[in-house]
Amino acid sequence: YVGRSFFSGKNIRVLIGEVEALARQQGNHFGNATSSGKLVYSPLLQFYLTPAYNTLRDLQGTTDTPGKEVSFPVEKVMFSKNDDIIDAAILAKQHGPLHLVLAYQAAKSVMLRDMDNALKYTNLYMEHFETNVSNMKYGSIWSIFYEALITFHFMRQTGEEHYQVRGESALLKMREWSRHSDWNFKNKLLLIEAECYNTRKEFDKAAVCYESSIKYAQEHKFKPDEAIANELAGIFFFQRENYLTSCMFFLQSIQCYKTWGANAAARRVEDSMGDKFDSDLIQACQTEIASKLFADVSIETSSKKHHLDDQGVVTTTTT
Repeated sequence: YVGRSFFSGKNIRVLIGEVEALARQQGNHFGNATSSGKLVYSPLLQFYLTPAYNTLRDLQGTTDTPGKEVSFPVEKVMFSKNDDIIDAAILAKQHGPLHLVLAYQAAKSVMLRDMDNALKYTNLYMEHFETNVSNMKYGSIWSIFYEALITFHFMRQTGEEHYQVRGESALLKMREWSRHSDWNFKNKLLLIEAECYNTRKEFDKAAVCYESSIKYAQEHKFKPDEAIANELAGIFFFQRENYLTSCMFFLQSIQCYKTWGANAAARRVEDSMGDKFDSDLIQACQTEIASKLFADVSIETSSKKHHLDDQGVVTTTTT
């Protein structure tokens, strides 16, 4: 439930509260010493809830306030850091949680543009699960999605062909899976295609795919995907020297991250914009976005009529 909620874009603040509540419940039953003096730990708390909580707080940009009680029972886990949990899961051959925590780490690294660590985590995923993804599992969706984004990025950075091979392999998997569910996969497939076309220098096709990916992520309510697609589109158009369009996409990415609750990612994008654009351009783009949002709300409101039905209840119809 927590993994699905995270990747589907449930509000981070709300999800943190749910994870804390479940973790406290687990902590009440585990982490206490037995008669032999040995501590008993909850596998659910250690291998599933702790890495999810760490990821959520990192994206939210949470810092502990001195003297404030932490709601998560960190004293009742053996390993509190995600990298240590990965090592423990590998050692204990806990493949289920390893699969998920690697997906968390790759996703967080991409959203924070820590691409060297993103590559480290997707390499670990491919090392342990590459031969095991033909049958689609829920976690595989996200691991393969980020594998594609990460490897196409490094193909453009390094020119090393093996990254292109990996990216295209991930693209083929996503294309196959998309036949089963347009709703879940279309925006992801389009974003991978955009990155692939960008890498091949087919820029006109890439531009169309970036914009289409954003459209479907928005319609299907995958807020994290929408944020990432907007940022990658912003980077793409900036490299094409289309600065106005680029600035608009970056601003939309910031808004998506803030709506989702990933304030650390939003601040990072804001900081990067200060190095790319002058304040007048940013202000002009912010005004244009605000005007468009107001116009959309006005159109939606004007298309609705309120009236009383036969029982005297106010109802709304859309014209």
